[in-house]
Amino acid sequence: MRPRIRRLLPLLGSVCAGLAVWAAFPPLNVWWAAPLGLALLATVLRGRGPGVGAGLGLVFGLALFTPLLHFTAVAMGNPLGWVALTAVESLYLAAFGSAWALVGRIGRLEHGGGAVVLARMLAFAVVWCGVEEVRSSWPWGGFPFGRLAFAMADAPMLPFAAYGGAIGLSALVAFAGAGLAEAGRAVRGRRNLSALVAAALAGLVTAAPILLPVDGAAQDGTLRVGAVQGNVAEEFEDAFNRALEVTGNHAEATRTLAGDVGRGTLDVVIWPENAADLDPRDFSASAALVDSAAQSVGAPVLVGAILYADGVRYNDMVVWSPGAGAGEYYRKHRPVPFAEYIPLREQLRQLTDQVDRIGTDLAPGTGPYTLTVHAAAQDRDVKLAMGICFEVAYDDTLRDGVEQGGELIVIPTNNASFLHSSEAEQQLAQGRVQAVIHGRALVQASTVGVTAIINPRGVVEQRTQPYTQAALVADVPLRTSITVADRLGGLPGLALQVAAALLTAAGMVSGMSRLRRRRRRRP
Repeated sequence: MRPRIRRLLPLLGSVCAGLAVWAAFPPLNVWWAAPLGLALLATVLRGRGPGVGAGLGLVFGLALFTPLLHFTAVAMGNPLGWVALTAVESLYLAAFGSAWALVGRIGRLEHGGGAVVLARMLAFAVVWCGVEEVRSSWPWGGFPFGRLAFAMADAPMLPFAAYGGAIGLSALVAFAGAGLAEAGRAVRGRRNLSALVAAALAGLVTAAPILLPVDGAAQDGTLRVGAVQGNVAEEFEDAFNRALEVTGNHAEATRTLAGDVGRGTLDVVIWPENAADLDPRDFSASAALVDSAAQSVGAPVLVGAILYADGVRYNDMVVWSPGAGAGEYYRKHRPVPFAEYIPLREQLRQLTDQVDRIGTDLAPGTGPYTLTVHAAAQDRDVKLAMGICFEVAYDDTLRDGVEQGGELIVIPTNNASFLHSSEAEQQLAQGRVQAVIHGRALVQASTVGVTAIINPRGVVEQRTQPYTQAALVADVPLRTSITVADRLGGLPGLALQVAAALLTAAGMVSGMSRLRRRRRRRP
C-alpha cells in the first residue's frame, strides 16, 4: 500500500466510524451500528498522540453530527445554525479523541491481555461517558442530542436504562464498542483467547440486559387520555401568523375526538406545545375556541401557549377546565439556547443579524416540574411529570417531575418547524428511553407528529403519521415507584466525569514521563 494512502486510512476510518454511529439513530435506527462505529474509532485512535487524536475525533464528530443535526438547517431555512452547532458538538469529540489518545498510552493500559484488556474497555467507556455528560450539560444546559443511549430504543440493552439512566446505557454501548475493538486487535495479534473474552464481554453487555426486570404495570389505576394532533400547514411560519388557525385546528380535532369517544369518557385531553397560537389567557377569541373544545369533550384540556410579560416570553402548558377556564400551568424550565433565546446576543450580533430572528427571549420557568389535572371521568386529581419539547432529552428535568409525584410523563411538543426531517423521530426515540429510565408511561403530543403513547417499557403502543390531523386514546398506567436510575440521580454521571478527568490527568502524567525518558536516552 502506498504511504500516502496509508496515511489517509485513519481519516477514512474516522469518517466511517462517525457515519456508523449516526446510522444507529433515527431515521435509520440500526442500533447495532453504534458499537461497531465506536470499535472502529477506538482502533484508529490506538497509538496516536493527543494532537492526532483530537484531529481524528473531530473528523469522527463531523461525520456523526453533520447528518444527525441537519434538522437545524431545516428549521432555520439556512445552514448557519447547522454548521455552527455541528462544529461545536464535534469539538467535544475532538476532546474525546485527545483524551483517549492520552489514556490509551498509559503504561499499564497500553499493552497486555487478560485483566488489562478489561481495564482498557472500562477506561474507554469511562472517557466516552465523561465527555458525553459534559456535552449534554454544558454550556447553557448542554445539548444531549446524539447521546448513545438515544440510539438504543430498539436494542436488547434498553432495560438497563431503568438502572443506570441515559449515561449508564451509553456506557454499555461504549463498553461493547471497546470490546469489539479489543477483539479485533487480539485477532490480528493471534491471541485467540483474548479475542474470545473481549467479544464475549461485548456480547454480554449487549444482550444480557434484556433479562433485567422492568415493571410496567399500573400502580395507581389508569388515566384515560386523549392526545390531539391538530396539524399545521407546512408553511409553518405563515400558519402561526394567521391568528387562531393552529388553535382552530386543535379545537376541530378535539371536537372530532369527542364525537368518536363520547362526551365525558376521557379524563384529560392533551394538546401540543404552542397549540394555541394566541394565548387564551389574554385573547377572548382564543379562549372561546379552547373552551368550546373542552366543553365538547367534557374534560380538562392541557393547552400549550406563550405568555409575554416583562420583556420576555414563557412557554406554558395550561390546564383549561370546561366552563372554568385557565388554571394551573407548567412553565418550561430549559429553553433552548440559540433557538428560544440568544446568549451573548450583543457579541454575536457583530457576526450575524440572524440572532435578531428571535426578537424576544424565552425565559426559564421556576415553578414545579409537575402539573395536577382533575381526571374528569374518575373525579380525582392526578399529578403529571412534565417536559416540553427538547426537555424530553434531559434525565434530570423528568426526574424532578417524577420525584415530585408525577405518575405519568407528558411531553407536549411543536415539531412544525422541522418539517419532514429526522428531528421528530429522534425525539420519539428519546421519549422511549426516558419512559424506561423513569418507569412511567409517556404521552407525546405534537402539532404535526409524532404524537405517541409509550408504555413504561419503552414500547410505542400507538402513534400518528406526520402532517395529519389525528387523536390517540389510551388508558395509560399510573405509577408511583421510583426506579434505581432515579434513586441514583446524577451520581453516575458525576462519577464518570470525575473518573474521566482522573484518567486523562494520569494519561498526561504518563505522557510527560515518557517524554522525559526519551530525552534522557538521547546522546
